[in-house]
Amino acid sequence: MLRDRGTIKWTAMMLPEHVARLKHDLAETKKIDKPIIDEQQAEEFEATIAYAMSVNKPLVFSIYESGVVKQLKGFTQYINYEKKMLHIKDFSHETHFIILDDVVGVSYV
Repeated sequence: MLRDRGTIKWTAMMLPEHVARLKHDLAETKKIDKPIIDEQQAEEFEATIAYAMSVNKPLVFSIYESGVVKQLKGFTQYINYEKKMLHIKDFSHETHFIILDDVVGVSYV
């Protein structure tokens, strides 16, 4: 009768470098191209931001960062038109500086 090691013989071995590379490759496949925002959408974003600033209402900003769209909830503190940046204070009172060209969506909370 043949005596082998059973399933131990076929157990795969993954080095930490292999696992890290597989995670990196999976993250790369999930990346998307930056959505194109036309002028009408940009005007709607600006109108929504201006109204929310006037009544101190929080907004949800969809921000494109290196292939991923992230969500940021908070209050708009200031719009810097010279640098094309938004100053946003989130609910934990941390200030974020967002470039206007990276904003791909604005909606109310």
